[in-house]
Amino acid sequence: MSAPNGSCVPKIEVQAITVDTLRRNDTNSSVIAENLSLYISSITNSNTTSNSSNTLTVNEIDTLISRINDTNITINTADSILVAQQPNQGDNIIVLGASFTRGVGGKVVNTANKENVTNSHLSTAAIISNQSLTGVISLNMLIIDKPTTYENIDNSTNKTLASSVIVMSIRRDSSASVPMNISLYFQVLNEYKPNLSADYFCSFYDTTNFTWNEFGCTKPQYSPTFDRYECNCNHTTSFALIWLPKVPLTRYLNAQDIASLVFQSISICCFLAIIIHAIVIRIRDSKMSLRTYDLPPLISCGTTMILFVFYIALAMTVYTKETYDDENQCFLSSSVLMFFVYFFLIFMLCTKTSVAYFDYLRFVYLFPPPPYQQLLIMLVASFFVSITWVAFAAGFNSNSSFHITQLYPYKLCWFTRPAIYYFLTIPVGLFLIINIFIFIRVAQRMVSHARNATVHHGSFERRKQCVILLLFSCATQGIGWLFGPFLTIATPEAANVLGWFFIIFNGLEGLWVIILYAIIRLERIGEQIRILPAEEIRKSRTSKLTTSKDKKSFEEENEKEDRRITRDTEVRYQNRRKQTSRSFDDFRDIVMMDPDVDDHSETSFC
Repeated sequence: MSAPNGSCVPKIEVQAITVDTLRRNDTNSSVIAENLSLYISSITNSNTTSNSSNTLTVNEIDTLISRINDTNITINTADSILVAQQPNQGDNIIVLGASFTRGVGGKVVNTANKENVTNSHLSTAAIISNQSLTGVISLNMLIIDKPTTYENIDNSTNKTLASSVIVMSIRRDSSASVPMNISLYFQVLNEYKPNLSADYFCSFYDTTNFTWNEFGCTKPQYSPTFDRYECNCNHTTSFALIWLPKVPLTRYLNAQDIASLVFQSISICCFLAIIIHAIVIRIRDSKMSLRTYDLPPLISCGTTMILFVFYIALAMTVYTKETYDDENQCFLSSSVLMFFVYFFLIFMLCTKTSVAYFDYLRFVYLFPPPPYQQLLIMLVASFFVSITWVAFAAGFNSNSSFHITQLYPYKLCWFTRPAIYYFLTIPVGLFLIINIFIFIRVAQRMVSHARNATVHHGSFERRKQCVILLLFSCATQGIGWLFGPFLTIATPEAANVLGWFFIIFNGLEGLWVIILYAIIRLERIGEQIRILPAEEIRKSRTSKLTTSKDKKSFEEENEKEDRRITRDTEVRYQNRRKQTSRSFDDFRDIVMMDPDVDDHSETSFC
């Protein structure tokens, strides 16, 4: 390569000549700039062994850059760019820094080309804010593309060089202190790329402790558009991007996590126990098995149990995945489970609303009783509403710029704070209001119905209990999930309290389903107690009839009597609306006492 005198000599000789010149003549700005630039080129990709006598230290390079007092120097090579400029160039042009692009070279950055430079795929750049240049008479900067000298200068830590190096110094016209704000841009060089997960830091070289130090610099933010890291520092010195091997976050479950999993697991076990018990009862005594009208409240609880199953699966999937502190994007399996959880959450709310409306039709508008096909239609509609809602959420999530979901390490994959209000707070609040209104109307009707009944027995009390329990189930689930958005904005103390409310309210679902099943089972027992004596009486009366003619006459009389009672009761309901509940109780008792009445005419208590 060319020596300072223009002759062609080996790199090792150029290195020795330039080092000797810089150490003997360190006051002439032009000599410093020219020889320092040649020195950087001589040590780049050099296959010769250097020694301390012909190698500049980091501290020496910093000192040489700070001693350049000429304000009209720009030396641009394939290996570095050295700039010493007065910031104010006139015509509203202010020099802000410099940039370097591998394979292209360097460029002085000013107010005219700043946007173009920062929006390009540069390798390294340093840009000082306009305010920080107040009183600055000289801006000196050296960018070294491949900083061989800086590769092994920190032997006390595991910090490793990942980028080009920027050496910066400024001279002011006064001693006034002005806050510095330097924007730094670094691409990870191919030869320095780590082969493992790494954390990156914007660092300066501390020549006192001989280590890379992050003091005064922000944590670098990765820009996927330009494949680089960007940060800010508040002082001048030698800067570079440094990496350390990532350390996985500590995996642990706190008290709330454990309590949530335990309560939800208990609720699931309670529901499974109910299913097993119902199957056993059906096998042993078909008369005591559940009827169609017993299923709606259990269906609403069943959807909640399915939600709990997928919620636990999501929590365990995220918990078992090794995660680092800078990971905030959900991985594939967690995203899939998250949208399953979201689907069953919306479906649970729709199902509870459908059951509530069905009970409203049964207990407030008694005649004609709603067919169960109507409930089936509402459940199918709930399914499609849930699918549609989830489809919208998944569609928005497919565009990463919307930031719909994020990974909460070792916790969940769930909605981000801004998105949670649209996809959780609004639907949960809407369904909660509808359910509370419907259940309050049903509860009022049931209380009035039982209070004004002409015949008092335990069925009316169980009816009220069933409705109230369904109301509590809806309220605890809805209010519990409404706490979610507030957990993200509350203080740590308030969030801890709200978190426990969320856990307890969700955990109560197991209690509600057990009590509901007990009420339904007691109702079935009560029906059998009322039906069996009637059957015995009828059998006794039938056995006394000796001829088929008498038997036929007896059956015809029974049928006429049943039709007359039913017709008279319906007329009373239509003509005396205010006394519906009292008449309905009489009709209910008559139906219960007569096992021959069509099973579809029975009205469920739950």
